[in-house]
Amino acid sequence: MDLRLFEHIYKQYADELLRYALSYRCGQRESEEIVQDVFLSLWERRNDLTVEGDIRQYLYKAVKYKVFDFFRKESRKQLLIDELRLQACDFQCFTEQEVSFNEIQKLIGHAVEKLPCRCREIYVMSRDQGLNNRDIAGKLSISEKTVEQHLTKALKYIRQKLGLAR
Repeated sequence: MDLRLFEHIYKQYADELLRYALSYRCGQRESEEIVQDVFLSLWERRNDLTVEGDIRQYLYKAVKYKVFDFFRKESRKQLLIDELRLQACDFQCFTEQEVSFNEIQKLIGHAVEKLPCRCREIYVMSRDQGLNNRDIAGKLSISEKTVEQHLTKALKYIRQKLGLAR
C-alpha cells in the first residue's frame, strides 16, 4: 500500500469510523485515539497485511476490537481503584479522614515511583498500558512467572505504602 492509497482510505473512512467508535459510548478523545490507532496499525503493517474482502469491513472490525480493548483496560484500572477504596474503608487512618480519589492516585503514584526499576516497568505495562502477563513477558524477554512475581511484589509494596498490607 502506498501513501496515496492510504490517504484515500483515511479520507474515505476516518469520520465514519469515528462515529462508529462513538456509538460504543467511548468519549470523543478516546474514540479519536482508537481510530488513529487503527490507521497507524494499518500503515505500520501495510507491507505484510493482506485484507481479504472489503477494506471497510476490516477497518470496522479493527475499531470494534480496539474499543473492546479500551474498555478492558479501563475496567482493570477501575478494579484496582475499587479494591483500594474498599480496603481504605476498613483502615482506621482512612476512615478518620476522607481521602479524595486524586490523593489516593497520588499516593499510588509515589509508591510506584519508589519501586525497583524492573518492577515499576512491569507494573506500568500491566496497569497503565493494560498489557497481559504474556505480552509483557514477550516484550521484555522474560518468563510469565517472572512477570507475576514482579507484579505481586509491586502490589504488595503499594499496599504496604498505603497502609493496606494484608
